[in-house]
Amino acid sequence: MEGVEAELNVLILEHLRSRGYLQSSATLETELQHRKFKPLPIVQSPGLLTKFLLAFERGDRAGFFNLWDQHLPPPLKKSDPTCQSLEFNVSVHFAVYPVKAGAGSGAQAMQDFKAYLENRGAVLAQSQEFAMFCALPYVPDPSKHPTFKTIFTDLWTIELKARLEQFLRLAVSEVSDAPVSGSTRLFSIYTSSKGLRTSSTAVGEVVTLQKKLSDQEQHYEARLMELQTNYHTLVGISMELVETLESSISGQPITSDYIHGLCSRLFGSAVQQGIDLTRPGTTTALLRASVTALTQSVQLPQRPAIQQQQQQQQQQQQQQQQQQPQQQQLDYSKMKSDLTRSPNSRKALLLQAIRWRLTRSLAPTRDEALRELVSNDILGCVSPSSECVIGALLRNGDPGVQEQAARLVNAFCSMGMGRAYITQSTHLVRTLCGVVTARLDDTHTQRNVLGSIQKISLKRSLQTLMIDAGLPHWLIEFLKGVESLSDYSLRYALALLMNLTLRTAGKKACIPSGAIILRLLGDLLEYDDTEVCSYVNGILYSLLSVPELRSEGRTLGLGELLGSSIKTSPPEIKSQLKYILGQLGSDSTVLEDSGDDADNEDDEEDPEVIEGDEDDTLTMDDGVTGETLLASEYQVAKPSTLKGPLVCGPKRTHAKLSEVPCTRPVTPLNISNRPYTPLNISNRPYTAAAPISCVSPEMGGRKAARSAK
Repeated sequence: MEGVEAELNVLILEHLRSRGYLQSSATLETELQHRKFKPLPIVQSPGLLTKFLLAFERGDRAGFFNLWDQHLPPPLKKSDPTCQSLEFNVSVHFAVYPVKAGAGSGAQAMQDFKAYLENRGAVLAQSQEFAMFCALPYVPDPSKHPTFKTIFTDLWTIELKARLEQFLRLAVSEVSDAPVSGSTRLFSIYTSSKGLRTSSTAVGEVVTLQKKLSDQEQHYEARLMELQTNYHTLVGISMELVETLESSISGQPITSDYIHGLCSRLFGSAVQQGIDLTRPGTTTALLRASVTALTQSVQLPQRPAIQQQQQQQQQQQQQQQQQQPQQQQLDYSKMKSDLTRSPNSRKALLLQAIRWRLTRSLAPTRDEALRELVSNDILGCVSPSSECVIGALLRNGDPGVQEQAARLVNAFCSMGMGRAYITQSTHLVRTLCGVVTARLDDTHTQRNVLGSIQKISLKRSLQTLMIDAGLPHWLIEFLKGVESLSDYSLRYALALLMNLTLRTAGKKACIPSGAIILRLLGDLLEYDDTEVCSYVNGILYSLLSVPELRSEGRTLGLGELLGSSIKTSPPEIKSQLKYILGQLGSDSTVLEDSGDDADNEDDEEDPEVIEGDEDDTLTMDDGVTGETLLASEYQVAKPSTLKGPLVCGPKRTHAKLSEVPCTRPVTPLNISNRPYTPLNISNRPYTAAAPISCVSPEMGGRKAARSAK
């Protein structure tokens, strides 16, 4: 009995001391001595918590994370936000420990932290809380940098240690030397006898719930894979059907076995149920039934108010079409002659009238008018002469004629058929480049020429021509005067530079002015316009793939600017900046052009409103302008016949998705209006929503460049 009582005495003394009842424990020891009891000594060997804290205080990174990986459950480290946050902050502590402790420069510690960011800390580094620490390894003296001053204070270290200790007491059941509730052996015996939940039990329940959550994630991932497989199967069948139809036009017969094979792929379950797909009408009935079921599952009943609103909109559109005046047939030969030989005042008014046919008409009438203009080669883009009609007008000495010519070209370039027509003349494209690069001022002529060039810069062949014409260098010089530029010019200049820097030649053209362009982009990082910021990020993404420009960016402190901008930027821009910050710290080589030399497909819808009319002040005292001028001077009695080949827009095809962003130019608001989700970027340590692809600010009715003049 004496041995049992002695052990009980030890438990009581241990409990009193751990709670701070020092006087009570001393009284108990005195009374035990009077009774000649010899209690067993309380051995307080270093526990697991002590080992963790000692490694933390001594800056022993390897020892600390050995304990961390050995004693913390993997599900806890993988999914618990508190655990992940502490791991990241402790890594920051070890990275700056040598500097704080005066143990040298800490270069090795920073290298270890950089390796952590590229591996187990890569995902967490994308979060808003820790994004700024991505720049820590690249700042020359982080202790003096305002962003990182806090982590070099003793208060930050003390608070981090307290949070770490509190977490470890709950997460590690082996801790036995902690003077808190539930840590003594007496308390453990009591709670186990009463069936109470201990911290270890709570952690166990959390781990169980996390495992269930992980199982659910795996289930939904498998379901997603199944849906993706079905989608690709349907796309493959659709492609085969189109190819088969094309072959049937050439005379190749379609066999019943082929149809049966396709139907078997579509309705595998029906084949398993023994349904005869070769029987006429069976496949069609199955397809109709599946489409009907899908429609009923997703179609929602509309409210009467919504139906009434839609009917009113349809009636208004019909009334507008009825009120639209019918355009007269014109003598295009006389019009082209007057554009060449008439006085400058008539040239300017005629150019304006032609443009108004496009900009002041509804879509059906406008498309027909454009088709007439293109088929009659009104601008001379398909003429065999050395210089087209519109090219000569752009070089006319009269500023009014130049402006009206630039406005008309801009209107043509706002529509797919017009772009296809304009780009047939490489001489005209060179003329546009020559006109815009001849000056640095921000006039109406410059804006319209710049907008025209941007809209046709989606074609790779024309990108090469523009780069050879020195547009990247001119754009950098033009953007130096950013404070005096209109919103229109700023957006189009940035979007054009983004498209050109997609190409390796465009990136290399920026190397001589690397410091200038990087400073300009750094100043625009926090510009109060999401679309402008997206263009800036796109240019940075392209330029920082070049080692020379990446080194220049580090020298200029671009990492600090990016870290500062991340804190204040909206979510869609913040995700782009995080990726660029990671790219700034990488050692990747310059990105080569993706794909072949074929042009990108121009598959954009035409906008409802065509550019070119903004701030146009050209008028006549007698009021003979626009359609009135065309009807009085160029109307013909009989409908005109189409002269020459009809120029249509390029054939639309589906673009293949790429694992690397910015592989083909696209329109800007196709990206900026959609949710910013990660872009399957492989082999990147800071994978997040990458910068948006290079764009055209005005290629369809969704373009924001139209809304900010």
